Parts: sequence; structure tokens; C-alpha cells
Amino acid sequence: MRSSLLLVLFLVFILGFTCKTENICNVNDSEKKCGLTNIILQSNCEVSPFPPAVPQNLTISPKNGQIVLKWDSSYCANQYQVYWSNSPNLSILNANKMTTKEATFTHTGLTNGTIYYYKITAENILNHKESLPSVEVSASPTIATLKTFVTAIAYSVPAIGSVAGADTICNNDAGKPAGSSLYKALLVDESGCSSNPCRRASVTANLGDGQIDWVLKPNTNYVRSDGVTPIMTTNANALFIFGTLTNSWSATAFTGISGMSGSWTVFSGLTCSNYSLNSGSVTTTQYNQTGSGSLSSASLTCGNSYYLLCVEQ
Repeated sequence: MRSSLLLVLFLVFILGFTCKTENICNVNDSEKKCGLTNIILQSNCEVSPFPPAVPQNLTISPKNGQIVLKWDSSYCANQYQVYWSNSPNLSILNANKMTTKEATFTHTGLTNGTIYYYKITAENILNHKESLPSVEVSASPTIATLKTFVTAIAYSVPAIGSVAGADTICNNDAGKPAGSSLYKALLVDESGCSSNPCRRASVTANLGDGQIDWVLKPNTNYVRSDGVTPIMTTNANALFIFGTLTNSWSATAFTGISGMSGSWTVFSGLTCSNYSLNSGSVTTTQYNQTGSGSLSSASLTCGNSYYLLCVEQ
């Protein structure tokens, strides 16, 4: 009887370090169910004497004033420590530390142009064990930069048809820069979507309120299709003050359409019935200008053909 009891205890000890089901772990197991004579013996994260595995595949993505970190989840980790410093080869003993429950973390409030260094550890708060640190990664926050381009040819208003039609033209025009980025046309309409605007920049002059499917992003640099020539930087409302372009949208004199006033509101009655008719008038643009005419110039006939200004999304 005593020898049988010792055998059972021995099997419990051995299997306890080799078997588990979901949410249960040991450092030496294979993360699969196992058992003996249909009995599954388990060990759980609370009693495991080992720390979670070191976080793997740590990636870093710099953005405007912030950095996004992502990594693979570590088994038995219920929180992660994010260590950071402005100096390389950081030591977790004296680095700044932040805690997250998820295998991702967004570090905000950062200074653009400054390099930040990171290491991640996985922690099991049930057994109070912390893994060794991950590899070190670094990045510098920066304002996003997106491209713009003026279409290679002019299009009749009926060929444009709508805001959606203008977007389709942008993504199929020969002037579109190489790559898989999506582009949208910088124009607004009045009532092309069930009596509501399909695209709106602002209800109130220069405020950016009530935007619908707006094409510019807040706090973003915009450049020409060459990816270098700067045009302007938007504000927190995804707008800029008309007449403040660093360079024009195009070096060539192209006449386009926008449907906008010089303060981002729609010009009522000047959108060719939401870009569907060749009768009436439309607010035009002069893409080789840096002043207010760059997006809101004279009203011209809807019977003409016009270029489109396309913006990377």
C-alpha cells in the first residue's frame, strides 16, 4: 500500500511539470493536454516557480509625439514592464518603467526628434516572477509625412460624377505616385450622400467641426508627389490657414475644383450638383499658387474639364 502511494505521488510530481491545459503552464511543458489512464494532471501559473518567457518580436512604430510598441504575448504573463531611456544599452535597474496588461503599449507625450530606447519584460504577478528583458529597440517620434499629386489629365464634371468618383479617379490616374497607398480627392460637396454631404471640411469657418470623410489628417506634413518638396503642415483640426503654403501643390498652372470657400466651408450652389452635371458653376482652384487661390479661386462653368488634387491617406 505504501509503495503504491509513493508511486502515485511520484507520477503527480513528474506530470505536474510536463502537462497543462489552456491558461496553465510550466517552463518545460509542450503546452498540450496529457494524462495517464484518462486523468489529466495540471500545474498552474500561480505555483510555477519560473518566470514567463522573454517577450519576443518586439516592434516599434514612431508617430507624431508618440511611439507604439508591440510584441508577442508570453505565456503566464499577466502584465509587462516597459523600460525606457534616452540613452542606449539601458539597464532595467535604473531605467524609467511603465506597466501594461496588454502586449502593446503607446508611449505618449514625447518630443519629436528625440531618440527613445526600450526593453520589455514579462511578469507573472501570481508567483511574482519577472522575465529577463527583451532585445532593445529605439525610435524617434516624428510628424507623419503624406504625399499629394495633381492628376495627369483634366476630367469633365460628369466624368467625375461624385466625391466617390473623384476618389476613384485619384487612384487610377497616371499621375499617382508608385506604391499601394490610397488617395482621396481634396474637394467637398453639398448633398451627394442621401441629402447629406459625402465630404465636408468644416461647418464653421476655419474650425474643422462636423468633418465628414475629410482627406487631411491632423498635425501632418504634406509634400508633393516627389516625397520631398514641402507644401504645408496641418493643425490639430486637420486644416491649415489658406494662403500659407510653403510651396504650391504643383509647379505647373493647373485649374482644379474644390467646392470650398477660403475658410473650408462649402460654397453653396457651386459644386455642379455634387459634381454630377455640366451645367451651372463650380468653385475652382489654381494649383500653382500658394495663396488662397490654391484651394478657392474663381467660380467657373461646370462645362469645363478640371484637374483634381489627390491626397494620400
